[in-house]
Amino acid sequence: MKKISWTVVSTAVLLAGSLVPQAGIKEKEVTAASNEAVINEVAWMGTTTSYNDEWVELYNASYSSLNFDGWVLEAQDGSPSIPLSGTVAANDYFLLERTSDDSVPGIAADQVYTGVLGNSNEVLYLKDASGTVVDEVDSWYAGDNTTKATMERMDASAAGTSASSWSTATAAYVGGYGTPKAANSGSTPPSGGGSESLTNVSEDLGAINVFFNKSADTQYASAGNEANYNVNLEDQLIERLNTATTSIDLATYEINLPRVIDTLMEKAAQGVDVRILADAKDATDPHYTERYETMRLYLEKLVRGKDAVVGTADDAHILSDSPMFVVEDAAKRSGYNLPASFTDFEQRTVMVGSTEMTGHLFVEGEEKSADSYYSPGNQMHNKFAVVDDQWVFTGSWNFTVTGLYGTEENMNQGILDGNQQHVVEIHSPELASIYETEFEEMWGSSTTTPDNTVSNFSTRKIDNTPHSVTIGGREVEVYFSSGDDAVGRMTDLVRTEADESAYFTIFAWSDQALVDELKNKWEGSYTDNQGTLTGFDVKGLFDPSFWNQWWSASIEMTGRTASQTSTNNPNTRWANPAPVYQANESRKLHAKTMIIDADTSSDPTVIVGSTNWSENGNNVNDENMLIIHDAAVTNQFLQEFNARYVNAGGVVQ
Repeated sequence: MKKISWTVVSTAVLLAGSLVPQAGIKEKEVTAASNEAVINEVAWMGTTTSYNDEWVELYNASYSSLNFDGWVLEAQDGSPSIPLSGTVAANDYFLLERTSDDSVPGIAADQVYTGVLGNSNEVLYLKDASGTVVDEVDSWYAGDNTTKATMERMDASAAGTSASSWSTATAAYVGGYGTPKAANSGSTPPSGGGSESLTNVSEDLGAINVFFNKSADTQYASAGNEANYNVNLEDQLIERLNTATTSIDLATYEINLPRVIDTLMEKAAQGVDVRILADAKDATDPHYTERYETMRLYLEKLVRGKDAVVGTADDAHILSDSPMFVVEDAAKRSGYNLPASFTDFEQRTVMVGSTEMTGHLFVEGEEKSADSYYSPGNQMHNKFAVVDDQWVFTGSWNFTVTGLYGTEENMNQGILDGNQQHVVEIHSPELASIYETEFEEMWGSSTTTPDNTVSNFSTRKIDNTPHSVTIGGREVEVYFSSGDDAVGRMTDLVRTEADESAYFTIFAWSDQALVDELKNKWEGSYTDNQGTLTGFDVKGLFDPSFWNQWWSASIEMTGRTASQTSTNNPNTRWANPAPVYQANESRKLHAKTMIIDADTSSDPTVIVGSTNWSENGNNVNDENMLIIHDAAVTNQFLQEFNARYVNAGGVVQ
């Protein structure tokens, strides 16, 4: 539920259910709902270290951050009585530890309290700042004093006064059994803000379906246009792949989802032509060692097919930007049901970049010359699929456990705690044909057999595709990197077509020209530390890992001085710092999205895809970018943006 107040603003008019500037209409201002927080886990028995080490976990099941200032958690008998303070992010946990932060070793308390929980006949109330009881627990329905197993809530939407809402923890932690500040063991994913919402999906020709794996604030939806949020993107990909009757062309930066691998193997066994472009990694890079091994084990399964025999009809076909060698470890091979022997792949000694490598080569790479390949230093960073030359499935999401679930444990429980992502799938043979051209430029042929002697990745590609197509009456632009200057087109769009606003969520942004055009829109000047606000609205979020990097656009937009400069990053500081923030997500903010003139009559447009706004993203890596000129699609991205923005501390008017 929401608590809604109304304030008069000078500009607003409703057009097709959207908010557009015009005088005299009221605009709603919404605060978080108090009943979207619950008592989620109680260590009423203490821990194996001490029965005094009690703790309580609260959970914010809403799609926006929640300020606990003025709230109270109190027992019916008055002890404990805990005045709460602080903020908890959407779909996140707030940990209360008794007496000190050492009650749960290794996990930081959000608040330390005093007071003792009884081992029986205890009643707890969670009250908001107005004194309203928003959640209640009237008995210890679960938990074990002997094993020090906590009482865990099974469903955030169920009544706390029902025995069926609770279970005894089965996941071990340092204090016994419990899950402090983590998903509860044995539970289903919390409902409320965490439940999947799929309301706008179509199979029609011309359909553009948008999916977000995190929350969206649908109060900002135009009429009948609620976004699809908290979506299991793996399910959506598998559903699309399963529609294939003739062909699947998949370009993947990384892949390690077993259900996706199984689906591709099954489709290949059914006679569907499965072609896969995969990015190779530096096998000696410790950042990639384990993940790259896992990826190669899965790719070998695809190359062998369901019968595990190389060269038969059920095999998938794979090409990479650099060659891949089999994982020879016997235990790992056995764990993935691969044959102990791999001698059906020829052992070869080849040059990879400037390094001589020997191994059983099972995926060919783009060839420089005979037995000489390009190094894996450049990234084939695409994440798209073309199905039956009809559907394009693309976005920011890497097909990985981390990208969607966060951990394998979460994956096994169906908990979506991965990086923030989006997916767009479009039913358009014309767009599919454009993506097919890009795929086959890297593949080197139009058949299931790649030709690595003529294939081109990275800077060796050329601009050979149309850049605009009409889909269901809507203009969609498409650009590939490298070669098409996708970020240059973004820059031009901001300069010439953005009239009222630009909102963004970005993983990495270093492109100076794009920053400068946005600065000029914001404060009417390209000059360092000069300008006067124009009324153009800028809001944005950066992934925290790049917030303080000297080359990041976040430095200039917040008026800071970078520690160093370069030709491409001269540090043109904004005289008027923009309301941009570090994202406040449980993991990475992985989107590369800009929303132009949302909910206006000035050609609402959204820019999406895999391309980071950087030199590598634009001119080195293999990437794809879509620019969608459509009010409804742009509005769906606005709903997701607003949820992320409020969660980071921003204010949405």
